Amino acid sequence: MKTILFPTDFSNNALHASQYAGMLARRYDAKVILLNIYEMTVPVVSEFQMTYDTDNMIVQRGKDAEQNLQFFTDKFIINTNLPPEQISQMVEYGLVSDVIIDISKKMNVDLIVMGTKGASNTIDRWLGTNAENVMEAAQCPVWIVPENTLLTLPQTIMYAADFKEDEVTATYKVLSMAQPLGATCKVIHIHDYFELNVEQTVEQTVAELKDEFQNFDISFKNLNREEIVKGLETYIEKHKPDVLALAVYEKSFFSKLFNSHITQHFIQEAKLPMLFFKK
Repeated sequence: MKTILFPTDFSNNALHASQYAGMLARRYDAKVILLNIYEMTVPVVSEFQMTYDTDNMIVQRGKDAEQNLQFFTDKFIINTNLPPEQISQMVEYGLVSDVIIDISKKMNVDLIVMGTKGASNTIDRWLGTNAENVMEAAQCPVWIVPENTLLTLPQTIMYAADFKEDEVTATYKVLSMAQPLGATCKVIHIHDYFELNVEQTVEQTVAELKDEFQNFDISFKNLNREEIVKGLETYIEKHKPDVLALAVYEKSFFSKLFNSHITQHFIQEAKLPMLFFKK
């Protein structure tokens, strides 16, 4: 891992999440790009006046963003003790999620870390639906950090696998994130009672995974529950992992639930950091 991208809106929550990103950067020995994206609300005026005012406002907003990002960076350095040469700053104008994706590709970023607010029923206002958009479009993993997440290195990363597509490659991706942190991996698969004729297939998949990863610090668990999300909630409440990892792709069951059960419970209530990655 070489580069971590951290988008910030300069809020207290962003400052907290940036410390988590700094903690990861230290362990991964990665550089951190601190990114601020600003947009404009155009007033209702004449066409000529609007063009003139908008251009000036964009320039001024850019200058303000650069100054605020420098203040934020100074606090980030103090809080994380990362050397300045390990940190870079970027200020961009545009739509938040589009800019994050564009910069992540242009800079060949290895990980995006984003903070969220757990106090409300939705993701942080500045992020809005951007966290979901970034999660679905990013080619690199996206690490979501809820408000008040403990600033300690994860000891256990739990991957909730749906056993669709290539789980061997997916599990190796989780391991690649966990091993530099010294974290243990747990792979759990939950299927509901209404899935017919899957038990034998699931048992075979578990056996293949155990054989493939027998020399790694990783465990596998298969559960049959009445409701998948509720079963996952119960398992997390009991075993208390430090991070929940989910694979994202077009047909992913968990991707469809991002804005409902999973976001509400795991991010807001359990304040559980979540790691999203592409299979």
